[in-house]
Amino acid sequence: MKIIFFFFPLLLFSQPKITQKDIEQKLEKSNTLLTDGKMDDMITLNLSILQDAKDINYPKGRLSAYYNLAFAFSQQLKYNKSNYYLKMMEPEFKNANEEDQEISMNILYSINYRGIRMYDEALQKIRKSLVMADKIKNDSTRHAIKAMLLVQSSRNYFEKKKFDSTTYYAHRVIEELRKYPKMDAGMNTSIKASLWLLAEAKINQNKIDSAEFYIKLSESVPVQLGNSEFTRFKLLGQINDVKKQYDSAVVNYEKAIELAAKAKNFRKLSELYELISKVYQKKGQTEQEKKYEIKFDSINNALKKMEEDNLKDTVDLLVDEKQKHLEDKNNLLVYIIIGGIGISAVVFFFIYKRIKRKNKILNVKESETHELSQKLNLAFDEVIQLAKNNDTEFLARFREVYPEFIPKLLKIEPQLMNTELKFCALLFLNFSTKEIAAYTFVQPQSIQTRKNRLRKRLNIPSDEDIYVWMKKL
Repeated sequence: MKIIFFFFPLLLFSQPKITQKDIEQKLEKSNTLLTDGKMDDMITLNLSILQDAKDINYPKGRLSAYYNLAFAFSQQLKYNKSNYYLKMMEPEFKNANEEDQEISMNILYSINYRGIRMYDEALQKIRKSLVMADKIKNDSTRHAIKAMLLVQSSRNYFEKKKFDSTTYYAHRVIEELRKYPKMDAGMNTSIKASLWLLAEAKINQNKIDSAEFYIKLSESVPVQLGNSEFTRFKLLGQINDVKKQYDSAVVNYEKAIELAAKAKNFRKLSELYELISKVYQKKGQTEQEKKYEIKFDSINNALKKMEEDNLKDTVDLLVDEKQKHLEDKNNLLVYIIIGGIGISAVVFFFIYKRIKRKNKILNVKESETHELSQKLNLAFDEVIQLAKNNDTEFLARFREVYPEFIPKLLKIEPQLMNTELKFCALLFLNFSTKEIAAYTFVQPQSIQTRKNRLRKRLNIPSDEDIYVWMKKL
């Protein structure tokens, strides 16, 4: 026993001391595992990194480990676990003073929300982060993060089956990164992801030549995404399927299935099982068709159970966020009241006189600010693009971006039809007669006639500019 006790302290002292450099090296290894799609190994490694970072009190290491764990669990569709580590991450990034950390967290939250089909909540996180990203001073970081956010916007619209919007945001990724001459692996990943999204949107629009063009273009992007390359093979299989090249479709789907299984992307596996089953049905190979049907049913049942758990936990998270927001507002109100008690009547009188004197100027400024905020709103670009494309989604998206405008019109004239509401929306967006005629494929004279009819129905004075009237509504 004495010998054992003698050697025990020596064993303790012989353990190598963990340093920040060791943790950074492990984080580099984690990035490699991420690129290769080895999520289980990534989780194991980052649990070790997290413990090491806690042991030596290394905040940056803890922050990175929390994020990597959240990301890996998100990739495995375990959104509840992902959100858990994101919540653990929040107090860390507030102390880390790194400008891009909150944005990275919001991106992952948006991925998790999209995973349970809460697309509006996901887009809300993305829009908030795009505004924050514009303030990042480092050019490389700003372009890279904006590109990632635009990729997520494109993916959300794809899931909503709004393929024109998918295309619009995917092109914005490419435009954003053209501004920066030095492309790194992260930027190239965003480029490749956007090209795949463009291809997928075109397949769904039955524009196969365009889909092939974007896939071929993606192959020239100098980055390999390991197991995540299953997306490329899936798209190639879909194109083969449309062209009735069923043998080639099976080959590509099998490659995609192999990689998706390694990446443990169960949702895509489910989709691939269904796709390959249908190809075997077309080939008349009933046994293979049934084999993949069974796999599809099995994984789909597991996904439904997982989605129920994810949805419950995510809804609880959103409720907590709303509650915290209300508590913060209530606390602010209490502070205002307490502070107000100590302010003298003289100060109140001074403020009142000053406000009254500047009231006219403020009213003008408020109108200008409101108009500017509309132009700065990221959704404004999308609405304009939908209008130019004469897209059927235009009016619905316009209602989302400008929720007060249509109800005010209907209050004046409840019998307005959707075509008339769309016309009013185009006027509100300041499209000229010539532009409206070009986008809606009618003669300019017809547009002018519609304007005159609209004046009568809405009782717009003949001496008032119809565009100004729409803006003032």
